[in-house]
Amino acid sequence: MKSLRSIFAPASIAVLLAAACAVAAQDSSDLAGAPAKAIVFFDVAELPVRINEPSLTKSDKDFVLECAVANRSGEQLVGVRLILLAIDPAGKLRNRVTWNERAEIPMYSIKTFTFHPNLTKDLRPTDRLFLGIDEAIGRETIWLAAEAEKALRAYSLGDHEVVPAVRSFANKYDSRPGMLMLPPIRN
Repeated sequence: MKSLRSIFAPASIAVLLAAACAVAAQDSSDLAGAPAKAIVFFDVAELPVRINEPSLTKSDKDFVLECAVANRSGEQLVGVRLILLAIDPAGKLRNRVTWNERAEIPMYSIKTFTFHPNLTKDLRPTDRLFLGIDEAIGRETIWLAAEAEKALRAYSLGDHEVVPAVRSFANKYDSRPGMLMLPPIRN
């Protein structure tokens, strides 16, 4: 019985150590399996679009922002311009990125998307992330949040009173579905 215990104890310890090393090696090589970093979304009620449950992960190549986008208007949306801020614990801006994303969303609906912000710096575990919408593009209308970045920065510092004014104007650039575009007639 003593010989069985003297063999079993070291063998079980060796198996546990091998399993722990294998798990550690897999975790360090698999960046896509890293936990998602939560993002605080700054909602502007006058904009026709809202982002729900945004989270950021780092893939092998770049950062990936996964979220659900809701269209609150009676018009199809074709894209959004987003702002993402990384703020350190002292309230200092560490990173800022703005980018456009194609997002075709039918009127009064919600759809999930995977966006790819072009973050140039790695994020620290203590960074807080804030996401806002600068512009929403519909087939017929473009909504612009004036000074959206300034309002998002104030929101990240705890000032929830600064809200951007939303301006809307006709979209003269995107054609309506099924519309035939004719070249201009020259005399």
